[in-house]
Parts: sequence; C-alpha cells; structure tokens
Amino acid sequence: MLFPARCAICDCVIAPDERYICKGCSGNLSFVTEPRCMKCGKEIFDEEEEYCSDCKKSERSFVRGFPLLNYKPPVSDAVARIKYGGREEYIDFYAGMIYERFGDAFNAIEPQGLIPVPISEKRMKKRGYNQAGLLAQALSKRMGIPVISDVVVRIIDTKPQKELGDTERLKNLQDAFQVTRPVSGCFLIVDDIYTTGSTIEIVTRKLHAAGAGDIYYTSICIGRQ
Repeated sequence: MLFPARCAICDCVIAPDERYICKGCSGNLSFVTEPRCMKCGKEIFDEEEEYCSDCKKSERSFVRGFPLLNYKPPVSDAVARIKYGGREEYIDFYAGMIYERFGDAFNAIEPQGLIPVPISEKRMKKRGYNQAGLLAQALSKRMGIPVISDVVVRIIDTKPQKELGDTERLKNLQDAFQVTRPVSGCFLIVDDIYTTGSTIEIVTRKLHAAGAGDIYYTSICIGRQ
C-alpha cells in the first residue's frame, strides 16, 4: 500500500490485476515495424530501401540491431525516468518485451554473452545503477546467457552525446571505452537507447580489436529517421 506498483510507461499507479503497464498505455506503444533497416533495425519508410539514411552514410561494424520501440513519447519519457528518476523497476517489463519479440533471433545467432554498454564511475555513483546493465541481467534470466560486464569498461566521462553532431559523437567516444582482456566469439551488446549509433559502433570496434567475432545489439528504443 505504501509503495504500489506503477505503470512502466506513464508512471501512474496500476490496478492489482494489471501487470507492468496500465490498460490505457497497453495500446499506446510505438513498436519498430517493417520495413526496417537491415543494419541498425530502424524503421524506414520506403520498402525499396535496405538501409536507413544513417547507415548509408556511416560505417557499421556490427552485424545487425534489434531495437524494440521508436524513441518518442510516452516511451522516451519512461526511459528518462529509468535513467534519471530511479525507476529501475521498469526494466523487467522492457526485457520481457524484447525477449518475446526477438528471442528466436537471439537463439539463432547464439551469442556467448551479453555486454551492457557501461557508464562512467561518476554517473554510476550518482545514479546508483547502470540501466543497460540491469536490462542485460533481466535478458540473461530469460535467455540463459551470461552477462559479461567486466570486458568493456568506460574510462572517460564524456560530454552528453545529444550536444554533438555525428562526427563529433564518434570522436567524443573514441577513447571513452576500453576492453580489459582478449575475447572471442559472438556477443550481443545491450543498451537502453540507440540514437545515431556512435556508442554501439565504438564498442563494437573495441571488441573486434580484442578478437571478437560477430557483434549484434539490442535496445529498448531507437530514434526515427
């Protein structure tokens, strides 16, 4: 009674017979639908195109992405509450939807580990958790695949990416991540938001340099064209 369950979308208190989200929000989710970019997984609007405009102009070292939702209200507001409002309890809802939608694809690629995009020590102390790490843990329980959170570490607390252009984003992140040991095999990177793809690209390059094979990613949401 003191701490009732809240909707993972609008944050309103939900009824006892509701699970994770309220009835009003259950039909208000913008899932990424076909046609999708064959690289990042972003929704595109021309069935004749194979790739989105971002993937046409930018190098992508990962094989393919599996984003769940379009980054727009109310989901964008919900993700902000996870990151900055202490609503980490929402994570299990999104992990469940990701696995329901992409579980077969994940089983087909057979990643040997889930790698959450790390945050800086400064942000970890301030926030108390890494939302990508929590998402990876929730997916791990469903997939039976371990989370490998000590392979990629963040060593520099960079400027917020939203303040930078595409080229500046890559430069901003170039030295921000470090791989701690040699690796091999296929991995699935886990993050909360995919915007321009700079973070996933840099982490993928670092893993490839350390010996990794095919890299895929999944995220709660992705920006639209």
